Amino acid sequence: MIFKLNLKKNKGIWFYGLSGSGKTHISKNLKKKIKNSVVVDGDNVRKLISNDLGYTKAHREIQINRIFGISKLIIESNKFPIISTVFMNKKVNNLCKKNKIMCVMVIRDNFIDIKKRHKTYKNKSNVVGEDIFFGKFKKLKLFNDNTPITFNISKG
Repeated sequence: MIFKLNLKKNKGIWFYGLSGSGKTHISKNLKKKIKNSVVVDGDNVRKLISNDLGYTKAHREIQINRIFGISKLIIESNKFPIISTVFMNKKVNNLCKKNKIMCVMVIRDNFIDIKKRHKTYKNKSNVVGEDIFFGKFKKLKLFNDNTPITFNISKG
């Protein structure tokens, strides 16, 4: 699979999708390809900054607003943020577009098998994809079928 990214057109990239879809793995691989990039993983932000939040939809919205702010700080420092979160909403997606952060929904093949094994899906409530859903907005999608992703990165 070839994924195209223009560094002149985009100031950052935000991967979002269900737990276990491969967002963190893709982010780490992309970081190796882009100089001056910074990975902003939603799980780490939750642990270090948003430890006052739970997992309700309202708290997830606060979390992605904070992550957007962190991403803006990174861009202001002339770095390229590579962000990964479980949740995304229309408001933050639109803010990202205005600020040239490409938003990409990561979708994993064979997700039913992953849901059986992944600890997140053992919870009974506040699970994105179970009782919390993405809003209706246009989504750029990356289908993770466990084959290597080739990043075609251009600077102009």
